[in-house]
Amino acid sequence: MLTKRFHQSRRDAYAALLPEGALGLLFSGDEVFKVADEFYPFEVNRDFCYLTGYDKPRAVYAAYKKNGKVRDLLFIEPIDAHAVLYNGPMATAESLSKTLGISDIRYTDTLEDFLSRLFFGQNITTLMVDELPYQLSLPETPAQAMIQKLMHTYPFLQVQNSNFLLGELRSHKEPEEIDAHRKACHVTEQGVKAMLQHLRPGMTEGQIEAYFDFALKTAGAGHAFDTIAASGKNACTLHYSENNAMMQDGDLILYDLGASWNLYCADVSRTYPVNGKFTKRQRVLYEVVLKGLNAALDAAKPGQPKHLLQELSKQVMADELIKLGMIQKPEEIARYYKHGSGHFIGLFTHDVGDDQAILEKDMVFTLEPGLYFAEEGIGIRIEDTLLVNENGCEVLSA
Repeated sequence: MLTKRFHQSRRDAYAALLPEGALGLLFSGDEVFKVADEFYPFEVNRDFCYLTGYDKPRAVYAAYKKNGKVRDLLFIEPIDAHAVLYNGPMATAESLSKTLGISDIRYTDTLEDFLSRLFFGQNITTLMVDELPYQLSLPETPAQAMIQKLMHTYPFLQVQNSNFLLGELRSHKEPEEIDAHRKACHVTEQGVKAMLQHLRPGMTEGQIEAYFDFALKTAGAGHAFDTIAASGKNACTLHYSENNAMMQDGDLILYDLGASWNLYCADVSRTYPVNGKFTKRQRVLYEVVLKGLNAALDAAKPGQPKHLLQELSKQVMADELIKLGMIQKPEEIARYYKHGSGHFIGLFTHDVGDDQAILEKDMVFTLEPGLYFAEEGIGIRIEDTLLVNENGCEVLSA
């Protein structure tokens, strides 16, 4: 796990962003119902965990600024004997205070009383909430329901979204975060090597995927996202997820996969011949994509507008396809190039950050040019996870 010193530094950075008279609230989230008496594995709200280091459901972090000073608190679930019986021991406020470095930890059954005293007694007039834009179109969460209740109960509150501000913080990685990314990329490498050792025609995509899963479990890592293992024409479906087709002799297989370590993600795409040898045609097309990737890698450095790296990859690949006689004009590459060429990565695989940003030291992002030739049953994507350093970039997934 990341150290409590790291999380304290993130809380200090967040506190500096709070306006005078503002309360920031972040919620850890709730389990999502699956079926019968089962829930999906809990996924903590990443901003909440970034600030607190706590990854359990139904917790709330609160920080407010009054007279230039910030006070923060963490609210956790009260001890429940029934929950302990089924799920194991629950942390107490006292034990968590030592572990997390948050001095004031209370139980959530006191939260509403605390908020009432704060709004009426401390003249807090601004409520900072943390909402990703796409969440607003999804079913209401318990956290959103509570925010709506607060807005109704305290109509004088001005509500602002702190998600963009936290995204700015998270887009520059601290040394501990970079170490976690390195570990995630290393485990991903071990998983891909295990897959290649067993790759052969006649296996299903899921059978070869299982070797990646085994490597991650063995290392104690998680999955950054659900693995794509797409052979033959399936690779032309960008988010193919069935992973159950039989791999044929002569096919390529496109992997898009990544491990996570302490929630920090790796994202890697590789395209390999199932039988171990490219055909001449496959190799030619693979080299086109590789040239697109390498051109962008060479240009990735501080001061470079991130979004222009995609245009560079696209231009290089278009020039190569023109040489092959597959297109006549650069814009015709849209026939084969179907997605963006990279994204910020961190606590999410597709992480917060402005795609129009100028690259700066300690940013972590991916480059992933790809070309898809559905009529030939060939899809090729090559993706790496990159760290911007002083003079260029380091390929963490090399």
